[in-house]
Amino acid sequence: MTSTIATRGEEVYVRMRGDIVAGEFRPGTKLRFAMLTDRYESSASVIREGLARLVEQGLVLSEPQQGYRVAPVSIRDLKDLTLARCAVETQALKLSLEHGNLAWESSLVAAIHALERTPIGSKPSSGDPWPIVHRRFHEILLEGCPSQRLINTALRLRDSAALYRRWSLPADDYGNRDLNGEHRAIADAAISRDTESACHLLEAHLNLTARLLVERGLQEGFLEESEPVESG
Repeated sequence: MTSTIATRGEEVYVRMRGDIVAGEFRPGTKLRFAMLTDRYESSASVIREGLARLVEQGLVLSEPQQGYRVAPVSIRDLKDLTLARCAVETQALKLSLEHGNLAWESSLVAAIHALERTPIGSKPSSGDPWPIVHRRFHEILLEGCPSQRLINTALRLRDSAALYRRWSLPADDYGNRDLNGEHRAIADAAISRDTESACHLLEAHLNLTARLLVERGLQEGFLEESEPVESG
């Protein structure tokens, strides 16, 4: 019985997370228990457990006397998040390249192969496989790092960025961005143990995604330019 409950809880959590990341609930939306229990056909306790996990990941906010809501997005927060991610992920990548063994290298080769062969959905959805394959590639990049705390911090920041990436994906289809080329360049530098190039390419990749998102957000109106936006 316990394993059945645990399995059901995991299923509901995965569905809620997928719907939030896919944009089924817009940033800032109130997440009412009555709506969630009906949508996911589950008990309030299972929903509450799933929401608690999403709060830990920064995708949902828990407010005293107010309940839960999808985390809001803003240019200020995106800039702060991107700054933190660049600092943490490049440090973890540096250590990963120093300590990663042949098994790590083989996993990275397989990950970039899978990523290049998984098409990006023209419209993000909870069933789109690309975000999962994309996330796995970035996870494997850091798996050679000997510091689990550093890896965990990087992954928590990546979870917080999931909402922003959901909105940035359509922007990647416009203009001349070559996502496969960006990922391949990072992977090649990592496999060659070229730490300086790999870290530079990863930081540029994260910053470009943020800049595209700001442009898209201002156009679509889900981000407001409350402060000057840097273009560099």
